[in-house]
Amino acid sequence: MTTPSAHYSVIIVGTDLAGLVYAALCAKRGYRVLVIGQGPGGALYEHAGHTLCRRLELHYGFGSLAAKRVFDELSLALELRNLPRPLDPAFQVVLPRARINVTTHAKLADRELRREFSGQSAKISAFFRNVTEIDGPVGEVLAARPVLPPSGFLEQFKFKSLVKKFPMLGDEWAIDDPLHHFEHGHPFRAFVQAPFRFASGMVPARPYPATFVRAITELWKGTATFEHGPNALRDLFLALVSGSGDVRPKAVVQHIGVKRGRATHVVLRERKETISCDMLVCNTDPKRFCALVPQEQQVEEYHHAIHTLQPVCHTFIGNFVVRAAAVPEAMARHVFAVADLGQSLEEDNLLHIARDQDLGSGSEEREKRLITAAMRVPIGCAAGGPEEIEHLLDRMQQRMEDTLPFLSDHLLFRHAPWQGWGQETTGGDIDPAELQPAYGEAIAHTLGTSPLATLTGYKNILMGGNASFCGLGAEGPYLAAWNLYSHTLDQVKLKSGF
Repeated sequence: MTTPSAHYSVIIVGTDLAGLVYAALCAKRGYRVLVIGQGPGGALYEHAGHTLCRRLELHYGFGSLAAKRVFDELSLALELRNLPRPLDPAFQVVLPRARINVTTHAKLADRELRREFSGQSAKISAFFRNVTEIDGPVGEVLAARPVLPPSGFLEQFKFKSLVKKFPMLGDEWAIDDPLHHFEHGHPFRAFVQAPFRFASGMVPARPYPATFVRAITELWKGTATFEHGPNALRDLFLALVSGSGDVRPKAVVQHIGVKRGRATHVVLRERKETISCDMLVCNTDPKRFCALVPQEQQVEEYHHAIHTLQPVCHTFIGNFVVRAAAVPEAMARHVFAVADLGQSLEEDNLLHIARDQDLGSGSEEREKRLITAAMRVPIGCAAGGPEEIEHLLDRMQQRMEDTLPFLSDHLLFRHAPWQGWGQETTGGDIDPAELQPAYGEAIAHTLGTSPLATLTGYKNILMGGNASFCGLGAEGPYLAAWNLYSHTLDQVKLKSGF
């Protein structure tokens, strides 16, 4: 091995939010931290003279215990109060014969539901009451900050005690149908399920109690935006790391050195620089990360498990630059549009449409506006090449016109991140780094929140990134960060002295 140019306690590869939160926690603790960009990051990108959106994210859950604990630990309580700017309405759900504003104003919210779901008040109240009853135990469990899945004897004992106290959180227990009082095709079912399916990064056959009730509870408490745009949270944690650690946003790891099941160093693509570490953390796509370990050094059983980690669908993003006249006056920042109540909420039957995602909370008075839409598509679509991307954009645009009738008349430009915008690509023009997977079933002992474990087949490699605890939606990165942090405190001892 080439003599390392530097040594770090912790190296984080990638800039997903979970790893950046973890990096900030480690830096404050006193660990020497390095964040490696591993390619483009952030929510926005530039293409053909336009600022477009790579990921369509819902910002919510800042009042949750997981988020508050992180901000308190990092002495960011003031930022937590001032950075998020509440949206009103929090979001809209557009159905074939209804448009419902979800607001945090109780009287207005009740009036909306009574208007659109006449005669259903008793059943709707019973549904939200049931969600609240289940959310209590879930919140109590998450407040205990469990390590999931539990690894040591003490952690396993704590987890078993929690499940014994709250049996509904066991692996064999999932909600058969939390909306069973409403028949198939009832508009209230779509009203609840539409935002939930985009809030969660998992699409299981049956919703798990923790993921379902947390999403419904926190979403209905409101969503937010940021004055300085959608990268505000990411930039906040990067700034904390930069204050006492190092951030190399343009660096790319070419391969990971492993000896006796332990990562010893990373080699950067530029100048073949070698950097050693005590702990290495994946904060990007797990498959692409694991491919950085040379085959002869791989832990075969673990790499096979990662290889079989298959999403059930991908989230396809489309950006549409339009004249201002295309945006309806009463359109919320986030809209969930359902085309047919009798069909599954899949592909173009359910769209998440957002306006002005390139802006912060400032003025929206401008001649050109950005409309971004997301829909879940089968994983096979990613192999379809440029023609498939255009086909998906066509389907998306056609469905969007149900909500924005004059979209085509005022359309100036459209683009999907899958089409690539300067990165290295394989398989035609599709950029594999832009695939956003959604997973099916969770692994055991994670309360249904995560498709992969934090611990790996290597002694000092941990898994974070967007996939980790993605079932919890906006709360997921904070729980993932605490799990990464707990394992690091156990395995990496701080050096004292000079």
